[in-house]
Amino acid sequence: MAFDLLPGPETQNATRRQSLGDGASTTTPEGSVAAGFGAAGIDKEKAQTREADTRPIDQDDSDSDKRTTRLKEILKKYKPWWVAVIWALVTAFFIAGLALKKKTQSSDVLPFIFLYVFVSGRIAFYYIPTQPLTSRIEHAWNGVSGAVVSRVSKRIRYLLGGSALLALVLSVSLSLPLQEGESRLARMQSFLGIVVITSLLVATSRHRRYINWRTVIVGYLLQFCLGCIVMKTKWGSDLFTWLANIASGFLAFSRYGAGLLFGQAALDSHAIAVTMFPVIIFFASFVQVMYYLGAVQWLLKRMGWFFYKVLDTSGAEAIVASASPFIGQSENTLLVKDYLEHMTNSELHACMTAGFATISGSVFQAYVSLGVDAKNLITACIMSIPCSLALSKIRYPEREEPLTRGKVVLSKREKEANVLHAMGNGAATGIHLSLLILATIIGMVSLIYAINFLLTWLGQFVGIPDLTLELILGYIFYPLTWLLGVPGPDVLAVSKLLGLKLVSNEFVAYSQLTGATGQPPIQAQLSNRGLMIAQFSLAGFANTGSVAQVIAAIGSLAPTRKGDVSRLALSACLTGAIATMMTAAIVSMIV
Repeated sequence: MAFDLLPGPETQNATRRQSLGDGASTTTPEGSVAAGFGAAGIDKEKAQTREADTRPIDQDDSDSDKRTTRLKEILKKYKPWWVAVIWALVTAFFIAGLALKKKTQSSDVLPFIFLYVFVSGRIAFYYIPTQPLTSRIEHAWNGVSGAVVSRVSKRIRYLLGGSALLALVLSVSLSLPLQEGESRLARMQSFLGIVVITSLLVATSRHRRYINWRTVIVGYLLQFCLGCIVMKTKWGSDLFTWLANIASGFLAFSRYGAGLLFGQAALDSHAIAVTMFPVIIFFASFVQVMYYLGAVQWLLKRMGWFFYKVLDTSGAEAIVASASPFIGQSENTLLVKDYLEHMTNSELHACMTAGFATISGSVFQAYVSLGVDAKNLITACIMSIPCSLALSKIRYPEREEPLTRGKVVLSKREKEANVLHAMGNGAATGIHLSLLILATIIGMVSLIYAINFLLTWLGQFVGIPDLTLELILGYIFYPLTWLLGVPGPDVLAVSKLLGLKLVSNEFVAYSQLTGATGQPPIQAQLSNRGLMIAQFSLAGFANTGSVAQVIAAIGSLAPTRKGDVSRLALSACLTGAIATMMTAAIVSMIV
């Protein structure tokens, strides 16, 4: 019974909790009061501590948000004045720079002037709305062209335009002075190639009746005019040479980051991984930062407006084609990702063709480091933009009404928090692209050597000990290479490179051309004309590996269109390869 009167552990704990909560005690009255005030004091102190921990933080956050909001309101309200002050400072620095510079060499001053004009133009467009001016110009143009052109049937317009283009090309090509060792017959050889290639595309067109010949004629005209400006005018040659030097010099800054990690000895070794991949990462980071600042969108909208107005293409096609030489064939579709689901098949074909017909800025310096002429690369990419759209509209004409007809559109994208965030995203994209290229090069080069070993082993049984994949592709592409205007002794060597580029990639082909793979350089066997045509005709992403890459990229952005993209990708790849060859043929006509 004595044991039953003792409280158990649970009863003791309950009694203890009750005594602490009610201030009661089993001891003396003084002890009970002290215990009661002690428990209450502890609870009150804890509550005050929690309040002190939370209230100031919330209040500080609220005050910080209010200050940030107030600052944004002030900046927005007085933005025109801030911009004016910035322009005044830039102008003062520009004037002082020109006045204080002792050696006014054109190579130094020209980029400085170009930068000032670009900044001033960007600020001027902020103050001066362009819509009223462009709408009036467009209205006047439509009025004049409508009054004159509408009276002539479309068939007659196309016939007159084609005849005028033909007369212009022949007269300029035959009248231009010849270089030493060249002949006008070689130029007509290239002209024959353009006619044959165009005829083959028309014969294999998906819908010949719907070919928009305005796009074709104007595209050829722009390509020919660009070739004449670069190859036959001093100011055009100097401009593109300057652009090539600026691009090459800017991308060379990636050596500082690579040297910090790998050391100067690794850079001096000129290994592909050390030379190429830092450039890709650096350029991807730079483009992402410029996109965050709005410079990329501003430039692409202007270029896209020009192409869709002149070539009569949709806004989405114009944007993707304009962006292809800068950000590559997989990233350019991100600019119009909101419209991919609603694009027509002709638009998808044109977007992919533009990517296959050009190279991106991220790999530009890599090809230059191999020994390829930088000016030829830039010229080839710019000339191939209108040609890719023209040839795509022959191969797969538009039969529907595109959603972006008559307007330039850019998809909305999630904006980074700040410049550092943008740079990090760009670096992540660059490393992903670098690893993809690394894997492709290792796989392709190894596979080609394995195939060549097998073919050589089989060839010895039939009396062809030098049978290789390059030799087979060389004979397959031999007629097409001759039509580009390549001199007879160089045809087989250049055709091997064209075939190798299509089944592997342009990096492997350029490496064999310059001898970067350790084998004797093919360019040592070529004439100046053959080398130039080879460099131009290889400047594109049209290869089997890129086909899979494009299908995966667009398929992930528009899953419902993956079937259409898969059916169109091979056709777009071949059309893009032909576009780069057409660029080489046009250049061959005027050198």
